[in-house]
Amino acid sequence: MNPYYYLFYRLNQCFNKENNNEWGPIFGISVFLGWNLVIVYITILPITEANYNGAFKTIFIIILALIFLVNSILFLNKKRLKEIMDYSNKESKSARKLYGSFIIIYILISFGLIFYI
Repeated sequence: MNPYYYLFYRLNQCFNKENNNEWGPIFGISVFLGWNLVIVYITILPITEANYNGAFKTIFIIILALIFLVNSILFLNKKRLKEIMDYSNKESKSARKLYGSFIIIYILISFGLIFYI
């Protein structure tokens, strides 16, 4: 399974317990990607007050909006959503542990990067 879809599946289990609100997981996955992008953006590019208010801020806001838009299009597709849920519900116990470990590591690294910058 695609790790991105699996992350969505896990976030869906946390934020959409009644299966009536896909916006929570979509927002959650967008926040994680945006968060990682912010850290890379701050680390790679020299951001000062002068250039923060210029093109950097505008480009960054456009990128974040595109991430949310792509996730919305990707995960509001009912057919794709059903495929993700069906596949993930059928996974074996060992696969669930393995994929769950990868998700936990990803989340821990994402939180750990905050202290790096």
